[in-house]
Amino acid sequence: MKRKAKNPSSQYSKWLPTVYIILSLAFMLLPLQRTVNSVRVVLAYLFIPQLRVAHQAKEYLKDVTSGTETLLNVALENFELKEKLKNLQIEALEIPVLREENSRLRQALNLKKSLKTTGIWTKVAYKEPNKMSSLIVDKGEEDGISLRSAAVAITEDGIPALAGMVVEVSRNASKILLLPDEDFNAYVFLDNTKTEALLKGQGLRNITLKYIPLEENLKINTPVFTSSSSALFPERLLVGYISSDGTEDLTEASTYKEPSLKPALNFDNIKEIYILPYKEGQ
Repeated sequence: MKRKAKNPSSQYSKWLPTVYIILSLAFMLLPLQRTVNSVRVVLAYLFIPQLRVAHQAKEYLKDVTSGTETLLNVALENFELKEKLKNLQIEALEIPVLREENSRLRQALNLKKSLKTTGIWTKVAYKEPNKMSSLIVDKGEEDGISLRSAAVAITEDGIPALAGMVVEVSRNASKILLLPDEDFNAYVFLDNTKTEALLKGQGLRNITLKYIPLEENLKINTPVFTSSSSALFPERLLVGYISSDGTEDLTEASTYKEPSLKPALNFDNIKEIYILPYKEGQ
């Protein structure tokens, strides 16, 4: 008896359900979620045009956002660099001012040593332009300044010189009457002969020396100092220099010479005033 040949299709159909079951169990048990999702995304990107357009738009916007951020960062860095440059320019302008201030402070220390007295440093708060008969400083009664106190400043050569006298005092400010004012006067002496004279302000920056004998031989640029006869100012404080011999205004009736005096201080450039304490009966 002959055996019937087995049909291959019937064998496949017999095992096919089993294979499907095994594959289903494998897909369920194995961690294939990420792989499946990736496959789904790739298939969707290939077969759905809207997804491709959306993806391209997203990538474009990403580039635009990145470019905008870069521009903002560049603008911020540019602003910071400009601010640094501005600060450097300001510092460059301040350096000469600081050097000048340090120079004045060194002169101030020398002033205290030379005068051998403790005073009060003040800053000029206001001065009358083109007149120089008085000025205002930034300290007053609360700082210990009193009327009739001597006012001293530093010359351009670093020498302490008489600037004037305190004539008004308020709580936080004081008025200094300067040498050229018509109400200012002080006893002085000539350095070469020790001859005494009365210094008298004439206004408009003019100063005259009065009561110098006719026979006095005056020399131009002779230094003039405060005299011990003065009750208000310390002795031998530089005042100025003889600028004329006093003979140009002499007449037959003249009994004294009255030469002009050039102040030792340039009142236009004064920035600080050193106020000496006034003591009654000094």
